[in-house]
Amino acid sequence: MKTVVEALVANADPRATLTVTGTDARSDTRHTWAELHDQARRMAGVLATHGIGPGSRVSLLGDTTAPLIAALRAVWLRGAAFTVLPLPGRTERQPYLAQLRRILADARPDLVIVDPAVVSDAPPELTGPSGAEVLTLADLVTGAAPTPPAEVVRPGPDDLAILQYTSGSTSHPRGVPITHRNLAANLAAIEAAMGRQALDPTCARWLSWLPLFHDMGLIGFLALPMSRGCPLVLQPSTAFAARPASWLELISRHRATCTGAPNFAFGLMTHLLEADLGADLGSLRHVFSGAEPIDPVTTRRFLTAAARRGLDPDTMIAAYGLAESTLAVSFSRVGTGIAVDEVDRELLERDGRAVPTPGAYPLTRLGRAVPGTSVRVVDRTSGAPVDERAVGHIEVSGPSVTSGYWGEAPRPSPWLQTGDLGYLTDGELVVCGRAKDVLFAAGRNIHPQDVEAAAAHATGVRAGGAAAFGVPARHGERLVVAVETRLAGVVDVRRAVTVAVTAHVGVTPAQVVTLSPGGLPRTSSGKLRRAETRRRYLAGDLTGPDLPGTGDNPVTRGLDTTDDRTATPAPPASLASLASLVDRSTR
Repeated sequence: MKTVVEALVANADPRATLTVTGTDARSDTRHTWAELHDQARRMAGVLATHGIGPGSRVSLLGDTTAPLIAALRAVWLRGAAFTVLPLPGRTERQPYLAQLRRILADARPDLVIVDPAVVSDAPPELTGPSGAEVLTLADLVTGAAPTPPAEVVRPGPDDLAILQYTSGSTSHPRGVPITHRNLAANLAAIEAAMGRQALDPTCARWLSWLPLFHDMGLIGFLALPMSRGCPLVLQPSTAFAARPASWLELISRHRATCTGAPNFAFGLMTHLLEADLGADLGSLRHVFSGAEPIDPVTTRRFLTAAARRGLDPDTMIAAYGLAESTLAVSFSRVGTGIAVDEVDRELLERDGRAVPTPGAYPLTRLGRAVPGTSVRVVDRTSGAPVDERAVGHIEVSGPSVTSGYWGEAPRPSPWLQTGDLGYLTDGELVVCGRAKDVLFAAGRNIHPQDVEAAAAHATGVRAGGAAAFGVPARHGERLVVAVETRLAGVVDVRRAVTVAVTAHVGVTPAQVVTLSPGGLPRTSSGKLRRAETRRRYLAGDLTGPDLPGTGDNPVTRGLDTTDDRTATPAPPASLASLASLVDRSTR
């Protein structure tokens, strides 16, 4: 099998380019893959002087730049493995540093490479308990210029390629050791499912703003096109967070053929497109929606708005993936668009059966497993496979699936328990939610994602700014919904959320909590931390980042009067942690 290192060497094309966008077209930086490969080989020579070689591990902290990407390649060219660390956020410095400390203590890197543009005062956390050496990216670039290109070290298929950390949406981040065999298998599976033309350097151009510490950004939108020598345009996540409309503008300017994002981003783009933002989306051939639950209403609204700007609805692809499966597990058939499965909601939640009912509750179909990967659904108690349309625990296996978690004993079974609930229909996967997030209210099993999707469409609620959870009650649980809003009329927002959830889910929230933007706790990759939201609620300190609490417990926030439904969206809450550097003031 060809490892990603062999693919990088073979596809260092002097014609295809990597473009990292700046504030405008004049400030973009462009390098051919051949130029970047030469720089990476020189960087590899510098890394060798720092003792980096086969078996070494390197952690990197920096926003998306050409030097950072060259450094990632350099680590691989030395036969070593890397971890891309989450970026510091705008607020809550101490929780970020605590997360960084946990990751570095677990990863035990031999070297930490830091971009001083992101962290100018390297905190002690960067060295970790092992006392790892810290090297600035600027010094690596400077040292590489006079250094002869190093010979490429070709790793074995079972050597570690990436130590990827989970987002920690339901627990602390855990290290997932991805071998070169895992990585090569998953990249090949994605390419096979999409078709070779999707990555053909002569006619394809991929574009992404996703952070490189997130598996969809790192593997799906960097490792895959880079290893195939495909033209690639990358936008720093901070730039997207500061101005979301720039994503659509870049698609138009660069005539991108493939892009992707989580569900919330398509909600933001819908508002912009409905406000008549000029954009030409006709070049797109593949648009991935993944990394979080895919709301059929959000998808439909986006496709309706985007069609007026030239987007073919059949280009949309619904994807399901896991860090533990390198990235991709399944996605909808390319060229057919996103399909929904309409089922009887009461039977689904009460009996765990997905009974087809036209016009009823829609769930997004996530397609068949990518080549080489197997998906099954098993009984929640016995672990035995269940029939189609029976809800159970989703398990996956295949060459992309990793052996376990870093520092833990290998998993004895070839089947990975994903922690997700779902069912199969016609061989296609449908995900209902996370097993540990399900709450029992009104005599039914309620998936918080359904409540959040309904709440997110209420007037005044920010796109992606809703979290639902249960708290103990005499019989079952009470449903609580926390939402982010900019509207001053929080009573109206609560009423709108209550009406929307009751109408679409059939359960009335016991309480709706209104927060300012950024008030919901999230992971470094932007995923909601429901368990942490619930903990803060029960502790009485579910508050936003800037204002003191007022009103009942949990607090109601004093807010400005900008309506996110009509105004140009502010930086999305799920990327608030990328909007600026760590606030270094004492907290």
